Parts: sequence; structure tokens; C-alpha cells
Amino acid sequence: MKRFLLLVTCALACLAPAQQPAPAPKPPVGLPRDAQYFNGKWYAVILEKVNWAVAESRCKYKGGQLAVAHDEITATFIKSLTKLRVWLGATDEKVEGRWVWVDGKEMTYSQWEPAEPSNDDGKAHYLRTSPNGRWADSAKDWDTYANLPIVGYICEWKGK
Repeated sequence: MKRFLLLVTCALACLAPAQQPAPAPKPPVGLPRDAQYFNGKWYAVILEKVNWAVAESRCKYKGGQLAVAHDEITATFIKSLTKLRVWLGATDEKVEGRWVWVDGKEMTYSQWEPAEPSNDDGKAHYLRTSPNGRWADSAKDWDTYANLPIVGYICEWKGK
């Protein structure tokens, strides 16, 4: 009898529809077409060579903020979006060595490159990605004339 019940239970489990993740909700109006939904937020890579302050301002203007990564899961997702050098939403401009996200939370998780943050003679206070997805600090105006330019930024928006 136990064997029969075990077979019936297994058969029912095998025939049950597989649990599918819920589809992403409709994106808020005005998001870029290529915005991707992850863990309750929308993310988009904006390829525009601007400094960190302009990137922060443009994300705010579009109703979002520069992307933040409070944990490994989010950092890994953000890393998957691009292999280019782009701005993320953290700075230690107010207190050297105290990295704070644009949402006001202190950075407790990080994916720094070896020897980063370097502070670069007191000028590097803004978070950017590297092609391998790890993080580095850079000067706000690290411009297109640099050998390794920052070519954009990642904005995030709360899901609705």
C-alpha cells in the first residue's frame, strides 16, 4: 500500500504544471525600451559619455537613480548588463573612504577590483564598473580623452 501511495504521489507531482516565475510587470512610462526587470526594479544601460554628476542628474530626471547594489545577487545582475565602463550610484565624496549609495545607505557589500578604491591622489570619489564587472573609483570628470573612457551609466527604477 505504501508503495502504491508513493507511486501515485510521484505521478501527480510529475503531471502538475511546473511553477513558472511571474512575468515582469509593465514598465513605468518613459523607461528605455531595453530596460530589464530584476528583483522588483527596472534597469537600463544608458550609453552616453557624461560625468558622474550628470549621470546622476539624468537618472533622477527620468524618475530613477543611478543603480545601487546592496548585495551580491544585485551586483551580479548589474554585472550581466554590460562589459563596458559605466557609472554606478555610490560615492565617498563627503567622507573619504566612507562609500555611500545614492539612496543614502552605506556600502556594506562591494566588488572592488584589487587595489581599489585607490582614491587617485584625492580625486577618485565615484563608483564605476570595469569590463570584468568589478568596481573601481574614478574622478567625477574622467572624460573621453582618458585611455579607458567611461561610456555611460546604469539607471534603476522601482517597479510599480
